[in-house]
Amino acid sequence: MDRSQISHTWHKRVEKGYPTPSIERNRALFPILKRFEKAGILSRGRFGAWRYEVGNMDHSFMQGVEAAGQAIYQGEELTLWYPEVVNSAHPSEKKI
Repeated sequence: MDRSQISHTWHKRVEKGYPTPSIERNRALFPILKRFEKAGILSRGRFGAWRYEVGNMDHSFMQGVEAAGQAIYQGEELTLWYPEVVNSAHPSEKKI
């Protein structure tokens, strides 16, 4: 479309809006989550971790379970940090 065909545009900045994922998301997000952790904050779940690839109800529940394990006994948080692992097919589901 030629810009001369645009009759109207509108832009509004919202201070507290829904976060939009981008290619640069992880570069900004990972240091933020690590800073939160150093302050004793485990921000998890769909809106707490901003990891939409592991943001459905099952994933969000497991992020809470794994965050509790991490807080209590330094357990691994697979769902948050390794979405490619938790979203891969179980070996019993793979075709031979």
